[in-house]
Amino acid sequence: FVGAPAEARMPMGVAIYTRPTDGAMFAVVGRKTGPREGYLAQYRLADDGQGQLAMMRVRSFGTWSGKKEIESIAVDNELGFIYYSDEGVGVRKYYADPAKGDAELALFAKTGFTEDHEGISIYKTGPKAGYILVSDQGASQFRFFPRQGTAADPNAHPELRAVRVAAHFSDGSDVTNVPLNAQFPHGLFVAMSDNKTFHYYRWEDILGKDVKAIE
Repeated sequence: FVGAPAEARMPMGVAIYTRPTDGAMFAVVGRKTGPREGYLAQYRLADDGQGQLAMMRVRSFGTWSGKKEIESIAVDNELGFIYYSDEGVGVRKYYADPAKGDAELALFAKTGFTEDHEGISIYKTGPKAGYILVSDQGASQFRFFPRQGTAADPNAHPELRAVRVAAHFSDGSDVTNVPLNAQFPHGLFVAMSDNKTFHYYRWEDILGKDVKAIE
């Protein structure tokens, strides 16, 4: 954010994208405040030849409503998408590969949230299927959306359900589909409360029996 006012250079959310075609790594960075267009910056990460990390900005992109701020950013490496929470408005979706352009692909999760849209995590059930989980911060719950979209539109992400958790005013979460041990045979979901307490859940307890991936 070189050249921006001091308050617009304060970083917030950060996510890493690894491009499958060539292994290039990028950091996607949000900030405390910024312009209505080009709110996020994407930097290519590389060795500077002396064993130090070099960051080269490749683009500024992303719409901001101007309503609150953007903290949470998530990247789906395999499908090549970036998701971020425009608090109080919804979740915005863009291509992760800067070569594919800066057009917004979707704005979803626009209704039903009690307060802010916060942490985003992605649980993968297959190469293209799975769930996008978004923190409904004011209601102490996470809302589920289909990772793969719908059969008619891969950029349509209708809500599947909401799951209440013990986490209070959760900003951040993460999830893995890797079997960890006998207690977590289908992976682990972690959510953080505003008092920095971390809550751990078995994936099957979060998923429930009535949620199916949309093919």
